[in-house]
Amino acid sequence: MNTIFLNTKAKGITKTVAEFSKQDDQSNKQFSEFIKEQMIAHKKEGMDVFKSPRPGDDRNKF
Repeated sequence: MNTIFLNTKAKGITKTVAEFSKQDDQSNKQFSEFIKEQMIAHKKEGMDVFKSPRPGDDRNKF
């Protein structure tokens, strides 16, 4: 879990809106919390985002 992409899907097209990489001094828990905060921030802006291990991928939502 070194890189996470935030994707959004509209009208059947999936787009990557952000990419985040785990820093060397960051724990997995800290990185997970950071991703959650980023998802909340994007949702407040009106974007329906989901995280994915690949850019523009909607096959494996997790």
